[in-house]
Amino acid sequence: QVGRTIGFPTANIEVFENYKLIPKNGVYIVSSTINKNNYFGMMNIGNRPTLNGNHQTIEIHFFDFSKDLYHKNLTIELLYFLRDEQKFDTIEFLVHQLKKDEEIARNYIKNNL
Repeated sequence: QVGRTIGFPTANIEVFENYKLIPKNGVYIVSSTINKNNYFGMMNIGNRPTLNGNHQTIEIHFFDFSKDLYHKNLTIELLYFLRDEQKFDTIEFLVHQLKKDEEIARNYIKNNL
């Protein structure tokens, strides 16, 4: 729940089926239909190196969305690969990069979709 404390709450995705392919680690622009509405956001796949993570996670921050997604099935469409996952020296540097990523993502969505 670190995302919530830094202004980027996330839906944490678990993939139970071993036949599903997971894209390479990194940050993506994504879309999903939730309750018949389309939402865009950013997804990170990786080990959360800034937070000293030790296993792969999939986390999505949806733009302009604040409802409960616990125990919901989501289908995520990858729209664009933004960047590789990287380790930041501080949480503040991570937040600064997330804000840049969000600006790039919103511009991409506005100009391409």
